This record gives sequence, structure tokens and C-alpha cells, in this order.
Amino acid sequence: RRVLFRSHIEHQLAGGRTLADIRRNEAEFQRALVPVKAAIEEQCCPTELVFWDRALPDSISYFRAAGLDPSPLFALCRLRRYAHVFVFDTLPYVQDGARIEDPETRLCLDQWLEDDYRALGYEPVRVPAMPIADRERLVLARLGLISEE
Repeated sequence: RRVLFRSHIEHQLAGGRTLADIRRNEAEFQRALVPVKAAIEEQCCPTELVFWDRALPDSISYFRAAGLDPSPLFALCRLRRYAHVFVFDTLPYVQDGARIEDPETRLCLDQWLEDDYRALGYEPVRVPAMPIADRERLVLARLGLISEE
């Protein structure tokens, strides 16, 4: 599956909007992503192994960053449960038009993501910044899909 918010942006661009138009109002952008995320997650089979780059509960944190009240999202985020939640430590950041957060906002988002998943009853596993192959092994081992070495 494509990265959700990038797919949303690509869909909007295909419809004739410019990147500047799409990201001009961050609150509007974040509100628009919620039903898109919910619909995509609803289509997934509950027994299928799926990795989400940005799951629905992430919207709680992104609402905070956009200055929106995230409280209405908590009930929606409790409708679906995930078997595991991983929060990846940040890597060097490349601002590319799709990602627009400044360094301070990125730090806040990192903490909010962990805090918001905890508020939803999850125990997120922190994945440190390390080579991708090592991150992959850590996640797969934690899921019991490979042996820990």
C-alpha cells in the first residue's frame, strides 16, 4: 500500500489542485485525512498482517499540531485495535512539500504520538534510529515472525 497521506496528496494533485493549495490550510488537510484513513482501515481484513505508516490514531497528534481539538477522534480510534504499535525514533528529515513540519513540531509530534497511543491503551514499542535492516529485524522479532538474534 502507498503511504496514505502521500496517496491523498497525489489524488488531490490528479484532481487539479496544487501542492500549495493542498497544504495551505493544515487543519483542513488533517480533517480530510480522517475519513480517508478510516475507510482504508475498514477495508482491511482483521486477520491480515498490515503495517501502517500513519494509522488513524496518528491523526490525534496531527490534529494537535494543526491547532485542532483532537478529543472527538478518541472514540473513532477506539473502534479498531492494533495488535502492536511501534513508534520509530526520527531519522534525518527531508522537507519535500508533503512533509512540512519544522524541527520543533517534529519533536512535539514524536512525543504526542507515543502519549496518544498510550492514552488509547497501547504500549508502544520504541524503535531506535538505526539502519533500516536493523529496524526491520527488531520489528519482525518483536512480532515473533523471526527469532531474536
